[in-house]
Amino acid sequence: MVCMDVIKTSGVVIRRTKVKDNDLMLTIFTKDMGVIRASARGARGFKNKLSAGTALFAYSEFLLYPGKEVYKVNGCELLESFYSLTSNIERLAFATYIADLTGYVIQEEAETERLLSLFLNTFYLFAHWGGELRTVKCVYELKLLEFLGFAPCVTECVACGNEETAFFSPAEGGTLCADCRQELSSGREISESCLSAMRYVLSSEDKKAFAFRLSEVVLEEMESFVSGMISECIDHDFYSLTYLNTILGK
Repeated sequence: MVCMDVIKTSGVVIRRTKVKDNDLMLTIFTKDMGVIRASARGARGFKNKLSAGTALFAYSEFLLYPGKEVYKVNGCELLESFYSLTSNIERLAFATYIADLTGYVIQEEAETERLLSLFLNTFYLFAHWGGELRTVKCVYELKLLEFLGFAPCVTECVACGNEETAFFSPAEGGTLCADCRQELSSGREISESCLSAMRYVLSSEDKKAFAFRLSEVVLEEMESFVSGMISECIDHDFYSLTYLNTILGK
């Protein structure tokens, strides 16, 4: 929402960098402006009115002034803090990777209200859920691919339309029948359980997409296929993902 030169929007601080003594450069995933960069003067000061709302992973309502290269934070009100993530190294590693991934693929001015809602649900689970966080990561990655227009085809053979699919190829963008898999020399077998889980995620409303559990074997299978899709569609190596895999012992 714009009022004169002041822009009011809500968003999550997904990255912050120290500038000078007490200033910060923020990367903010906003509801209606995509991912933007904004400077926050004095925000690192303990008593500064901006300190709470500009903390890492803070979900805040911001008042911004447009600048030549970056926005300037004029004010902010903390709506929800995910500060508890910083006290658990594994949960923090998951959140950092998802923040890096989102910040890399979402551009400024993108329509992101729906994705921000999914992002917030994901971070809530990272912060509070007692279940398997690798499943949460997979769901967000699949939904992000869908948002970007790169959702894998999981209902029929991506090459010929045959509904009998027993193979999956990230390089081809989805499931394959036996004949196409042989012809294309691509893909490997996918279990019915893994395929059902991927179909569920892609067909579900965002809020319901996390409502399932997988065995360790099926989760590992799903992780492999989803990470393959991410690699095919997003040509970037994320240090935060490497670090997360190290934390997980991969």
